[in-house]
Amino acid sequence: MGTNLISKLTSKGHSIVNLTTNPKKVGKKENISNVYWNPAKGEIDNSCLENIDAVINLAGFNISNKWSEANKKEMIDSRVESTALLVKAVLESSSKPSVFISTSASGYYIASPNAMTEESPAGEDFLSNMSKLWEKETEALNQTSIRKVIFRVSVVIDKNDGAVGKMLPFFELGLGAAIGSGKQMMSWIHLDDLTNMYIHALESNISGAFNATADIQCTNKEFSKALSKALNRPFFLPNIPKFVLQILFGEMSILLFQERNLSNQKIKSTGFTFKYPNIQSALNSIFQK
Repeated sequence: MGTNLISKLTSKGHSIVNLTTNPKKVGKKENISNVYWNPAKGEIDNSCLENIDAVINLAGFNISNKWSEANKKEMIDSRVESTALLVKAVLESSSKPSVFISTSASGYYIASPNAMTEESPAGEDFLSNMSKLWEKETEALNQTSIRKVIFRVSVVIDKNDGAVGKMLPFFELGLGAAIGSGKQMMSWIHLDDLTNMYIHALESNISGAFNATADIQCTNKEFSKALSKALNRPFFLPNIPKFVLQILFGEMSILLFQERNLSNQKIKSTGFTFKYPNIQSALNSIFQK
């Protein structure tokens, strides 16, 4: 996501300061400056924020990694510590940015077939609690003039990552199938639409929390069928029982079968339009190039 977003921003003429935890990547190339930071140790060079117009926070250990206790702690810490450090650095900066755009997850809400708006209740499971802690670290910005935007991101349609990446090997072999009943709702968004949404937040005056999810939600069966079609593979196998996914992926398997249904009316009301409104067009754009 960061790579895609940086590519779009630089093509529009923006200069980027990219924070990296890899010291070997430090340096400047064209209009991208890579600056070292270490959120776990609270290390950041505050001077890198001087004369910055906007901060976009995407940091976080990938939740598609195995959900061991150590990894779950890293998922939370990497989000909370990085956000806390960024907010602290912004507040201490002599030239504050005009906007701070942060990230959260669709897992913020309770699992439900009902469409969740930004005012819907939060859940109490691992993803919900992680998202709440993540968002809480931005609250100090509420007392400033800095415009704050938080995107609660649903399943990102990208072949190399996340839920799609986990399922892809089975579907490429023609072994794709729906999960459980197949009727559970799935909120999703194409990677391009998601990065365009962040740019929309930069270029407009929107503020607050927004669901980052596509126009037309789908069931797990509809998604599975669309993925098979995009790959030109058959779709005929019976649904996969949940316990099989639990054996293969452990607790992380909830990413594949937990029900999510988000409303995107709030972001659409700001004038944002989607390039990929339905799941078939989104998957075709990735796998039929």
